[in-house]
Amino acid sequence: MDVLKLIQIWNQVIMSVLDVRLKQAGIDNDLNQYRLPASAFLFAFQGQGELWVDDEVWLCDRFHVLHAGKGSLVTVRSREALNVYIVLYKAFLPASASREFHMMMEESDPFLESWGFPPGEPLAMLELLQTIRDGWLKSDDGLTRLSAKGDFIRFVHAVLRERLFGAGEPSLSEQVIRHLSRNYRQPISFEELARQLNYSQQYISRKFKEQTGLSPLDYVIRFRMEDAKALLAGTIATQQEIASHVGYPDLIYFSRMFKKHAGMTPGQYRKRYGQFVSDYARNRSQSSVVLSRSLSYPFYVSDIDYQFQQDGANKMTRATRSFYAVMLLCLTVMLTACGGSVNNGGATNSQVAVSASPTMITQESEVLASSEIKVVKTAFGDVEVPAHPQRVAAISYLGTVLALEVQPIAAESFLMSSPYLEGMLDVVTDVGDSLEKLLELNPDLIITHNPQPEVVEKYQMIAPTVSVPYNQFVSIQEEMLYFGELLDRREEAEKWNEQFEKEIADIREKVQQAVPEGETLSIMQEYDGNVSLFGPKSGRGGRLMYEIMGLKPPTTVPEFMLKESYYEFSLEKLSEYMGDYLILTTEASLESLQADPIWGSLEPIRNNRVFLWTENQSWYRDPIAVKRQINDLTDWIIEAASR
Repeated sequence: MDVLKLIQIWNQVIMSVLDVRLKQAGIDNDLNQYRLPASAFLFAFQGQGELWVDDEVWLCDRFHVLHAGKGSLVTVRSREALNVYIVLYKAFLPASASREFHMMMEESDPFLESWGFPPGEPLAMLELLQTIRDGWLKSDDGLTRLSAKGDFIRFVHAVLRERLFGAGEPSLSEQVIRHLSRNYRQPISFEELARQLNYSQQYISRKFKEQTGLSPLDYVIRFRMEDAKALLAGTIATQQEIASHVGYPDLIYFSRMFKKHAGMTPGQYRKRYGQFVSDYARNRSQSSVVLSRSLSYPFYVSDIDYQFQQDGANKMTRATRSFYAVMLLCLTVMLTACGGSVNNGGATNSQVAVSASPTMITQESEVLASSEIKVVKTAFGDVEVPAHPQRVAAISYLGTVLALEVQPIAAESFLMSSPYLEGMLDVVTDVGDSLEKLLELNPDLIITHNPQPEVVEKYQMIAPTVSVPYNQFVSIQEEMLYFGELLDRREEAEKWNEQFEKEIADIREKVQQAVPEGETLSIMQEYDGNVSLFGPKSGRGGRLMYEIMGLKPPTTVPEFMLKESYYEFSLEKLSEYMGDYLILTTEASLESLQADPIWGSLEPIRNNRVFLWTENQSWYRDPIAVKRQINDLTDWIIEAASR
């Protein structure tokens, strides 16, 4: 049956949902030759496989919609855990329907036909199915069943609409934009979104930037703020209500972000533009741009114009061109989205944590001179940061920032407890994990190592944020150059590296001469019966002795264990991974280790070729800590090698 007739039939039938199931191919054996007890829609996602209905097959690549009739044999084959929603339903024509429709059903019953296609907007369908199943599992009351029936009708509408207009797949960025526009009020994990789309976060962010000119986080923030402007100017809702509506439950965060975006507080904006926007709304009744679904508040391009007028920009800069391009794209998406859904400025609390290498920082060639902004190039997109940051919050890399002669305004508790930074933190505020404290300090740049998108986004609400994993850098010199570029301290970084190399050159030579060729060093930590091994990217002496002094771990240690910051292993492997020398982080004394039947049997413990220190001494590996640790560790190994 052709699609138009199918739509006509669906408009006439009496329909009920019978069951909603979620299965996994390769795990649930009942998806092999499963005979459908009723007509069904199947929705396969997050994987690849074969969808068989009787003797017909459809190939699934990430997402696929399939319809099959009652009595059909369904088999799903996949080498991975391909997820499949199954919605069983019953539909029939009432006797009161016109004879024409009954004749259509007699010629070809559409509820027994098999067909399928890869959906162009899979996430919208997936969300509906998740909602249907969640409600189905919670209760069997009449209201829940009624809600499930309504959501199922919307699902059928989405499916038939794609069949009618073609199932051409939109670009990846369009899928992301449409998904975010429908869900901006709730926190959404970008990691989860990437998983649902079956692409890596890095790839999605890069393609999004290429196609929109914005990072996903920039998109989120700017559209939330435009929503807020429309609400402030066009409604009498309270600021707290508006903040919550656009995705900021905390009014403090919202106010800070709004002022940063609009150049004034929400109250000032409402006072200045409320009447103007109301008048503008009355003058737009003949606009050629008509949204397919009415909004509860207006959305006006004039608000976007103001964003740039208040910055004093008389020309359309590269940044404004990019923003207008994104606005145009999103308006287009609103007009063409499934069911006429509207992107009313929505976005989510999701963003990829930024990682970078020192060579990826460049000065943007076209920036407003007055803004003094530069762009940090990263694997996940660009982050705009101040060219000359003045109020740096070193949530991570505190010692590195201090080594560059930058006085940070804030840091977290653990780094501030470093014994190597005593006397250097008098004007640094311990913010712990409190975003409220950090907000009060008004930083212009935040540095963190946290890789979680939801955490980075919270920081981004306060100030431009750069997140770099602790094991990102090949050497301590590379780390200094990276942050030297970031903090406008390139000259200081080069000077520090030159002086550091001079200081350690003689020490390195003495160490390598003292330790006989072929002898090895192990770096470990023991705690509560567990043992961890540390490599050249770690603290505990790993960075210093392996990276800087050039000593080697035992050849019996697998290479993959040294690539991570640390690797936990069982006590049975202790002797196998033990070198001629040992640096051990522990709370135990040498005497207690020698008395232990396992540790006491090891050559470095037995012959006192071990350096013992506590975690508070060994954890820190920043440039200042390393300088302070060098003498103790190198003096020890030179003496131990002479025994």
